[in-house]
Amino acid sequence: MATTTIAVPPSILKPSAGSIGSSKWSNDPTAIEKYNWLLHVMYGRGEYDRIQQFIRIQSHKNSYMTYIQALVHRQEGRIAEALDLFQTCVVENPSLLNIKQVAKSLALLGRYRVAIDAYKEALTRTNNDWEIFHNLGLCYMQLREFTEAKQYLLQALQVSEIQEASYLALGKIYILEGERDEAEATFERGARRNPESPTLFTQLGLLAFERAHYTKAFECFGTALTFCPTHTPAIMAACQVIQKHGDADVALSKYRIVYGRKPECAQVWNNIGMCFFSKKKFVAAVSCLKRANYLAPFELYILYNLGLVHLYLQQNASAAIFLQSAIRINRKHAPSYALLGVALSKLNDPENALRAYTYSLKLDSTDPMVLLNYAIFQTNTGVSKSKVDTTLQQFYKNYTERATSTNQRELDESMLDIAKRLIAPTSGVQSQSTYSPPQSTYSPPQATYSSPPPSTATSVQYEQDDIPAPSTTIFSPRKPHEVKSHDEDIPEKPVQEIPMIKTKIFEDGRHKQRRAKQLPTISTNAKPMQNEEQDDSTVF
Repeated sequence: MATTTIAVPPSILKPSAGSIGSSKWSNDPTAIEKYNWLLHVMYGRGEYDRIQQFIRIQSHKNSYMTYIQALVHRQEGRIAEALDLFQTCVVENPSLLNIKQVAKSLALLGRYRVAIDAYKEALTRTNNDWEIFHNLGLCYMQLREFTEAKQYLLQALQVSEIQEASYLALGKIYILEGERDEAEATFERGARRNPESPTLFTQLGLLAFERAHYTKAFECFGTALTFCPTHTPAIMAACQVIQKHGDADVALSKYRIVYGRKPECAQVWNNIGMCFFSKKKFVAAVSCLKRANYLAPFELYILYNLGLVHLYLQQNASAAIFLQSAIRINRKHAPSYALLGVALSKLNDPENALRAYTYSLKLDSTDPMVLLNYAIFQTNTGVSKSKVDTTLQQFYKNYTERATSTNQRELDESMLDIAKRLIAPTSGVQSQSTYSPPQSTYSPPQATYSSPPPSTATSVQYEQDDIPAPSTTIFSPRKPHEVKSHDEDIPEKPVQEIPMIKTKIFEDGRHKQRRAKQLPTISTNAKPMQNEEQDDSTVF
């Protein structure tokens, strides 16, 4: 239902001849500042065009008009012009408010050092302003000077302990420094001070999700949704937990809510695609992932998931192309190299596959799935038994360490069965292992979607730093002529040649009329041709 606002009469925009002309002095303050209240009302309503029109027709301007005009310019994205006007206000009236606006404009322009100097100048006029300490901490955080940033953010929390933004910024600094425990303690302290903040509870849930504490994570997401049922990052994060437990139908029903609010969010399409992939609806999965790739062509995990799905569908060339694109975006992502090694081995390129496996293990030598895939590759390429055993020993060691440090459901027990088959292969037959891949979901943590979304993906956004890489998948890189399984003992039947099928294409009337004009006329007495060749346009 549209809200109606009372329009300001056009006559009030015209300067009153009596108000200024009848004054004893042309620049009488009472006459110049007569309409400050009107500027304040119009700015609150967002009537920026009328403000500009009103200021333009004034013969005399006061400092408040300049201040409001600067605010309007900044709202419209004209930061440099707003900075000039704010500096004019500081020259006319060097008040604390004007100095803070100059510093804020400098920070928006990316001039953090100059903004810090301006905020410190403002500190000389007051020592208990939360906004100054908070913005100083943000400026130092942008400069990657985390020690000073934490110092000023803690001072901001001493001035005001209920400011949610300071807790979020301080927790993010701890995450960037790798201090997860400190970040969790900061978010918990902020949640106690702000018990109805969905953002703080979402961040707590994301930290618990990274540590595989799914029960605590789901409780935090549920608390966030209790206070704000439409909070997108919390919905995305909760869907990620549901999807992690294999309940794709419930996750899809929740993703509909997010899709209605953000239909162009790439993380939503990515997670929907992986839900369809878990349901074995491969066409829908590829379509959703392609849509996500269209919306975010430089998103690493979308390209990684596309490579994963195409590799599962035995479209090895397409998988290699998507994985190479993912590697170009992030050359330090070890799972992409591992899957690329699988794709190259299936494309009969063992040399480059060996390079991909080697570099993947160089980046991350503790991933048991990569080690198992590498052992399968070594077995199928005829590497000595001692090297295969060395790789399997590393696999068992890392598998045991990861099983004790994380949730047992994070690891697939079928990997142990495959490893046993590699240690004791059947006589005369090379080892072979097939593995159904777990679904890889991504939700970027961003503030919009921190989206785990921010993934939650839309996350999760969660704009997106320090999110654990999705689990990779084991694929057997065997060649068809090298390895046989127990299902392949059936004698092969001779391949029957499939006849060519010609399909008629139904054309619209315009093409039929054009063809009728071009083809020669045939008399009614003519006999049909026995071996008449069909026109190319009617054959598919």
